[in-house]
Order: sequence, then C-alpha cells, then structure tokens
Amino acid sequence: MKKKKFWAWFWVALCTLAIFLVVPLARTIQRFVSAHWGRSLFGYIVLVAVGIAFIAVIYVIYFRMKVQSPSRLLWLSGVAGLYVYFTLKLWRVPEEAVHFLEYGLLGFLLFRALSLTIRDKSVYITAFLIASLVGIFDEILQWIMPGRYWDFRDAGLNALAAGLFLIALWKGFKPGFISERISPSSCRRVSSLLAANLIFLGLCASNTPTRVAAYASRLPLLSPLLKEEPMYEFSRRHVDQEVGVFYSRLSLEELAREDRERADHHAEILREWKNREYSQFLTQFTPLLHPFLYEMRVHIFRRDRKEEEALVAKKGKRAAQSLFVAWKENLILEKYFGQTLTRSSYAWEEEKKKQIQAQVETNRPYSSPVSRGIIYMKEKTVWLGILGALGLILTVYFLWGNKSRRDFSR
Repeated sequence: MKKKKFWAWFWVALCTLAIFLVVPLARTIQRFVSAHWGRSLFGYIVLVAVGIAFIAVIYVIYFRMKVQSPSRLLWLSGVAGLYVYFTLKLWRVPEEAVHFLEYGLLGFLLFRALSLTIRDKSVYITAFLIASLVGIFDEILQWIMPGRYWDFRDAGLNALAAGLFLIALWKGFKPGFISERISPSSCRRVSSLLAANLIFLGLCASNTPTRVAAYASRLPLLSPLLKEEPMYEFSRRHVDQEVGVFYSRLSLEELAREDRERADHHAEILREWKNREYSQFLTQFTPLLHPFLYEMRVHIFRRDRKEEEALVAKKGKRAAQSLFVAWKENLILEKYFGQTLTRSSYAWEEEKKKQIQAQVETNRPYSSPVSRGIIYMKEKTVWLGILGALGLILTVYFLWGNKSRRDFSR
C-alpha cells in the first residue's frame, strides 16, 4: 500500500510541477503554435481530447463494467457538454482552454491518490479544494513572470476544470468503495482546505499596487514586480450623466488634479510614444506607477479601435455600435483627461466630432470596460466577507466534526 500511495502522489506532484513549468514557456509555445498552425489549434486539441475521453469513459462503463445506467450517461454527457461549452466561450483566447486539460487531469490524479486514504464522498471536495489551491499558486507564479499577469477568472477556470472532472467521477463512475457518510476527520479536512482557499484569495486581493510598492522598496530584489500588471486593485466607480459609468484607480478629484498639474508632462510622453507598440507603452507606464497615463492610453486605444471597426463595417448595427463606443470613450477622455488630450496628438478635430455625433445616440447608457476588471468595493468589505465565511467554516469544523465523531462512535 505504501508503494501504491507513493506512486499515486508522485504523479500528482509531477502533474503539478508540469503545470508550473509551463508558465514561463507559455508565451513562447503560444507564439510558435500560432505562427505554424494558428491559435485555434489549442481549442481543437481540447475539443478532441474531451471527445476521446468521453468515448473512452462510456466504453469502460457500458462495455467493461457492464453498467447500463441512463443517469450516468446523462451526467457524463452534461460534463462533456460543459467542457465543450466553456472551450467555445474561450475561442478568442483558445490557449486558455488548455487549463481544462491540465486541471482535469490533476483532479483525476488527486482523486486517485486521496481515495487510497479517504473512503467517503468528501474525497471529491478535498481533491477539488487542493486543485483550486494549485490553481491559485499557478496564477501567482504567472503574476511574477514578466509579461504575464494574475487573473481571478483564470483561477476560477482552473478550479472549474478540476471540479467538472470530479463531478464526472462522482456521478458518472460512482466508485463503489466510496461511502456516502462523511467521517469527522474528513469534515475537518474539508473545512481547513476551504479556509486556506479563502485566506489565499484574500491575500491576493490585498496584494494591491500600494502594498507591492511598499515591500518592493524594502526588498530591492522584488523591484521587478513594480513593472508587472497589478494582481488586484480596489478602484472607484464613477457615474456621469452624460458619459455613463466608467472606472478608475483615481478619484474624480485626483483625475482633475493630475490633468491640471501634469498635462504638459503626460502629453509629451504620449507624443513620444505615438508610433511605438501599444503593449510596450503599457509595460513601460504601469498602472502602479502611472495610473493616470495608463488609463488614458487604454481609453485612447479603445476609442481608436472602435472607430476602426466602424470604418471596416461601414454601416449596419455593428458599425453603429462601434461608433457609439468610440464617441463615449472620447467623451470620457475630453471630460476627465481633457487638458492632456488637447496637448497630445490624440485629440479629435471638431469636424470629426460633429460627424460622429450626428451618427450616434448620444443619450444611450454606456459603461466603459476600461479598468472594470478591478473591484471597486472597499478592501475592508472584502475581508469582512472572508472573515464571516471563516467564522461559519470554524463553526462547522467543530460542531459538525464533533457531531460526526459522536455518531461514528456509536
């Protein structure tokens, strides 16, 4: 049994290590595949893998295990369908779908290793929570790597991939050696792992640009992190009757002061960088050190890209929508980055504004996605929610665990 456990956990460790080792190579692999076969290849690989796995599982259950169960087929079909659905949802960035293969495999290997010790249905939850922790550390490693960034959505995709596979095992395979009754130790184990997930997510949420700057100043070795995309930010949601809704790391007062006092400086930088790569600009002028300039450049990029889309579409609903977005983004730039915009080379001419204004419904509501990914609730609110959840977990840890222990001792 010891040898069996060793090899089971060896494969878990190897899979985890492979996931982590791919992180620094991901962009190189992506560029190579895109240049030779196109980015869509990643998506097709995932779809083919899901199809092969589904056929193999059905063959094992119906022909090897000889279990004729419509409910199992329904569950397995549902899980396979969800894998396909989420892969297609990610088709614009199909390399992200590879997470489904990585963490689906990790979920299976974790179940196989854990089931040698845990023989109740908590094994599925335990495997899911461990895979989720690996996914969080995967994203942290990505954030540390130059040119990569942290994304809560990707951490969620990692957990989802493992969770779907474990559902397939639980409801599709239904291993006979897994009992329904949860032991006290299993209850405490699940509670501890859930608490660990919440705490690590909370710490990631608290790893704001201000804190990165604070510990990077004390530890010069960490100074490269200042140039990375922020892991998490608590921004402000601004409502303007004319514009609609937009988000910023700065308050309206801070935006006005920055535009008023440093317009010449910012405009000069924008002019110097106009003919250079947009991605290079964002790398050089990070939101941590240059929030005003960073946000302004992103608004300009979105405005100009939507204007180009409208010109390509020429007419129709798509052209009208693109032109509307370009108009609203320009309005944000004029109202909140106005002096800098005027002195830069990005301001629209009056004639152009009149032409576009005549073609759009200026009173339609609009919400700019620029900086919307960052959460505008207060950090205190986030931690109050986490602490409340931890309190509930602690209650379950003691009450349910003790109750289960008493029940098991009878």
